[in-house]
Amino acid sequence: MTTFYDFSGGMESASMLVVERERIRDTGAIVRWADTGKQFPEMENSIRQIEGILDIKILRIAPRISFDEFLFERGGMVRKGTNDCSRRMKRSNLRRHMLEYAKPYEVNLGYNAAEGKRAEAWLESNERDWCRWRFPLIEHGIYRKGTWDICRNAGFTILVEMYEKMGRFDCYFCGNQKPSQALKVFDHYPDLAREWMDLERRKGHSFMSIPLRVLVEERSRQGILDFGGVTQCSCFGGTEDFFDDGSE
Repeated sequence: MTTFYDFSGGMESASMLVVERERIRDTGAIVRWADTGKQFPEMENSIRQIEGILDIKILRIAPRISFDEFLFERGGMVRKGTNDCSRRMKRSNLRRHMLEYAKPYEVNLGYNAAEGKRAEAWLESNERDWCRWRFPLIEHGIYRKGTWDICRNAGFTILVEMYEKMGRFDCYFCGNQKPSQALKVFDHYPDLAREWMDLERRKGHSFMSIPLRVLVEERSRQGILDFGGVTQCSCFGGTEDFFDDGSE
């Protein structure tokens, strides 16, 4: 059996690597990360730090098409509540990489212990007799709060600092982030914010429910804004079909 650990770059998947480090070595598992080309600039150094501390290799799965090609030439969609970008820029590439190896497979995902129903829905759609899905944090009873302690204690300073500063760590213009997190992109990464607003202009619609430009203008007029809502990650969620090859 070929064993994979899918690393998103975030807190939960990083803590999964910590608690499973010995098993990763014992099984000869492949730890892999799907690169969309649109991550925060700290991602590369964070991955190097995690590799060095854990003495493991995180394999970069390169995109087959650029994000701009996905978005403007192949009808790609970035919208709140949708999963097109993760399906075609992450999951499709991971699936193709997996199929380079002989069956059967085991794939480990970083769902935390509060996401049991989400894991059950994923299994219902994606379990195969030749592909087993496993959720180490659920098996170990580790909740979201516990992942912070694991990553701090492991010494993942770049990752922890990004979460303390931004509240998240992956693609910077994710349509499913909170408005308050989007404003942090504008505050801390003005060049990335300008790129984000330019992409929205070129695409002809906003990626979140409110365009970033409007969020910035409203805050400028009204001062500090209290935005509610939650981050709803669409990567590897619920009933989505991992084996859907995408339309590109």
